[in-house]
Amino acid sequence: MESSEFLAAKRRLMREASPSSGDDLDGMSMDFDAYLWHSPVVREVKVRHTGDTNSLIVATCVPVGGRSEAEIGAGLEQVWLQDLRYRYFEAHMVTLAEGRVQLDVITQIALNDFYVTATIVAETSKSHTAR
Repeated sequence: MESSEFLAAKRRLMREASPSSGDDLDGMSMDFDAYLWHSPVVREVKVRHTGDTNSLIVATCVPVGGRSEAEIGAGLEQVWLQDLRYRYFEAHMVTLAEGRVQLDVITQIALNDFYVTATIVAETSKSHTAR
């Protein structure tokens, strides 16, 4: 998704719904931790809550060595689409830059129900050696 489309969808959803909190947000954080650890492009993960509705969860990953930014981005996107997003609504944007892959996401569990925003960052410049 293009940056402008993603940001418009995110703004709209954040205006119309409430952010996830409590046990629901804790559960999503645990899912981020579990599913990202099982990704074939990730060898280390740290997940934290931010308290900022713009990105309620931040996951920082160290990717396996020898993968291009495009491969890492595709791997993170696959985990998001197959395992992490809510089925009702999702939007995401992958940003590739030298030394960094970032996946920004938003998802809503049901109509008129809560949403989750998150950022997954993989610092590729730190992943020169494979596990």
